[in-house]
Amino acid sequence: MNSKNIISYYRDCYKEDSADLNLWNLNKLKKEDCLVLDGQDDLGSGFLPRLPLPIEFAEQMMKRVQVYQRERVLLYVSFILVGKMEVKGEMKQLVTPILFNEATIEKDDNSYYFTVVNPIPEVNEPLTQLLMPEGSMTPNLKDSAHIQSASLWTSWLKNSPLELNLLELLNFPNLVNSDEIKKALKRKTPTLLPASMLVFVERSTSSRGIIHELEEIIASNELSSPLSDLLMPLAQPLNISHASKPLKYDYLPGLLSTPQKKIISIAANASLGCVSGPPGTGKSYTIAAIAAEHMARGESVLIVTNNDAALDVIANKLDDNFGLSDISIRAGQKEFLKKLKTYIADLLAGYFSDDLKTDPKLCESDLSKLNNSLNKLEKRFVKFCHKAIIRGQRLKKLEQTDSQWMKRIYLALAQNGILQLAKQWASLNEINIKHIEREALASHYLSTLKNKNLKTLVETKRKSLQAFNKAIRSRTSKKQFELFDDIEYSALLSAFPVWLVSLNTLYRVLPLKAQMFDLVIIDEATQCNISSCLPALYRAKRAMVVGDTKQLKHYSFLAKNKEAQLTTKNNLTENTDGVVSYRDNSILDLTLRALNSHQQLAFLDEHFRSKPELIHFSNECFYQNKLKIMQHRPCTSSGHLHVQRLNGVRDKSGVNHLEASKVIESITKQINEDNQAGITHTIGVISPFRHQAEHINKEVEANFSDTEIIKHKIRVATPYGFQGEERDVMLISFSLDNDSKRAAVYLNKADVFNVTITRARQKQILFLSIDETQLPGHNLLRQYLSSISKFEATHTIASELDEFQQKVILELDKLNIETWPGYTIAGTEIDILCRYNGHYLAIDLIGFPGPWADFFELNTYKLFKRAGIEVLPISYGLWVVDKNVCIQKIISKLR
Repeated sequence: MNSKNIISYYRDCYKEDSADLNLWNLNKLKKEDCLVLDGQDDLGSGFLPRLPLPIEFAEQMMKRVQVYQRERVLLYVSFILVGKMEVKGEMKQLVTPILFNEATIEKDDNSYYFTVVNPIPEVNEPLTQLLMPEGSMTPNLKDSAHIQSASLWTSWLKNSPLELNLLELLNFPNLVNSDEIKKALKRKTPTLLPASMLVFVERSTSSRGIIHELEEIIASNELSSPLSDLLMPLAQPLNISHASKPLKYDYLPGLLSTPQKKIISIAANASLGCVSGPPGTGKSYTIAAIAAEHMARGESVLIVTNNDAALDVIANKLDDNFGLSDISIRAGQKEFLKKLKTYIADLLAGYFSDDLKTDPKLCESDLSKLNNSLNKLEKRFVKFCHKAIIRGQRLKKLEQTDSQWMKRIYLALAQNGILQLAKQWASLNEINIKHIEREALASHYLSTLKNKNLKTLVETKRKSLQAFNKAIRSRTSKKQFELFDDIEYSALLSAFPVWLVSLNTLYRVLPLKAQMFDLVIIDEATQCNISSCLPALYRAKRAMVVGDTKQLKHYSFLAKNKEAQLTTKNNLTENTDGVVSYRDNSILDLTLRALNSHQQLAFLDEHFRSKPELIHFSNECFYQNKLKIMQHRPCTSSGHLHVQRLNGVRDKSGVNHLEASKVIESITKQINEDNQAGITHTIGVISPFRHQAEHINKEVEANFSDTEIIKHKIRVATPYGFQGEERDVMLISFSLDNDSKRAAVYLNKADVFNVTITRARQKQILFLSIDETQLPGHNLLRQYLSSISKFEATHTIASELDEFQQKVILELDKLNIETWPGYTIAGTEIDILCRYNGHYLAIDLIGFPGPWADFFELNTYKLFKRAGIEVLPISYGLWVVDKNVCIQKIISKLR
């Protein structure tokens, strides 16, 4: 089957499904979401860089922008068409702008102002297409100074086949007020008014850019490797082990888990790979590690996703964990672009010449030596452990013979050797010290490598850097694309190898060049529709798709019958390779279907985010208990998950006012506690129902200042608004009562429920007005509430102890050290877990015959280190010969 047909099918589905910003009738906006500007528009005329705002409107709007940062956008709109017109065969009342631009509010002393994010506004193309017949020439917008010229638009629109009143627009920048807009609505002829507004509207995808790029891919007769694998999968399983590149994960700071190393290998070798990452398992850190490892090998990475919040998290990981903020480009964000412009200008001016002198080869050599030294130390430690097993088992065998004289002879001969076992502590300590050294040296290595690449760019490809500098400063997208053509991207990507771009802005940021990046990573892949990902996949040689099938999928408005028509139109069937329902499948679903080898797939299983009882139900219900809970400790079932039972009532509009007021009380209490303690917790509120979420959000705006909202990152949303985000404290308002069991059926959607209950790091409060026992037994809410009371039973410990365990525990009890024998953390049984004054220590008993005789592999030591627990080996032989030295060592570690 021709791949063009498949891409055409996805393009057509996306075209039908896409909706631009809903700007058709701004008159329908609520009062708090719309401000009609008075007087003169000195911003639109270019006379002033910003305009003042009424304090009351600005204060409320700043809060709303903070709370709805993902769902909505603040726009400055001008040249408003007012009247009745036919749109898609239907007469509609219109109050819609010709020009619009994203706006931002600034506070200066006690005054508020607004300005625009981009000096050049966008044209409302659906409106201009309506006003002029197809094929008519658009006005010449090359000169950006004319785009806000009233005469330009009146001269062009006078050729419209529709009857329009245009003359009033020539009064711009003098503005009409809201009364004049109301009068114009009553006229028979649509009027183009010199009006400007600040409006807060629903966001939309930038569909036109994606559709244009899909058409270019169809016309190009070229597929990238990942696109080919995705749309035309191979019949033979792929074996990537034979073609494995020498990887550099040993050159990265941080302890990587076995799955993370496998993921880096897949990303480096397979043209298409996939990562399944449940909530809180370090997806963002893993993506940052992949990017850092690729950079270390001189390769480039494009990271894309559907929402900016996820990209911000990855950008922070690249900076905090790998120090790569200077050479990772977070495109499409005003604040970042400002920093990037300054940084590149400083590079060109020679400000960093001293930083660019260190040779990374010296660092790499030192790091290689240190890694070799670590390997030798680890082998030496393992030898000590093997000796401890042999000594301990011989000693116990002699004890079992009841021959005291043979035991004394053996101890006399072997005592010095047994005492040498204490050296394994020094060996382990040396390993830990070397790991700390390795962390620092690996960070330094990445920094010197980064600087070397920048030096090469500055010294040998200065023109490309200058062209890039001009491109990111250009005032028009057309000019930017012309400048992009002058850039030698291989040189630019060697110095700036990591790019983070949202799928909706990718077409504005990078040219559509096949396989220009070595790797593309698609994050939060369940939220990404297939069509919008294809241009990103076209730009790379390999692809890694990261997501979780148990979380929310992208939302599509495409009707099933229309989708069936588009399948037939493109000569496809449901059974065609590479074709799945656009409506019902995300890019993750298509990827999983296209993979033909388990070697291309990895599962992140270490859950770091939440306290154990906060993830317990999801782990059991959705992930088959495969998650290793890294925060699992004894007595962790109290104080983190609370249920507030209320007598609230769900009204006809779906709002439970009592639950809402209790949520506000809880937020107030948390803020007060934080103020007293001098700490700040982030706070989130979820309701599965939109009307409840909107009501609580209004209450948040009314009860808390913008300073408090920003400081505590207070956010209220449905599960769809919270995927990919987390907070320290989460409040969940279920908004149900005993008479709304029908609404409770919605909660039984596994993806919605899973996202709802897995956003909290430290504390979760459930607000409940329904008796869950009235719900069916299979209802997820009923099962969840039932699991809370049973959670403590999962803290299992070994019921049968061997003699060595009993002796150690007896001695530790005398010192008031708490102990748990055979306690499971992160999926691994610890011989003895100790706690003293809140500090934990895992004891690895070695050498006593029985189930606890063996020692932990060093990977297990590293696993516990990632979980925040140190492991101390205690050999049976040393315990017999010098019990006191063992006890003192335990005490010193716990202190």
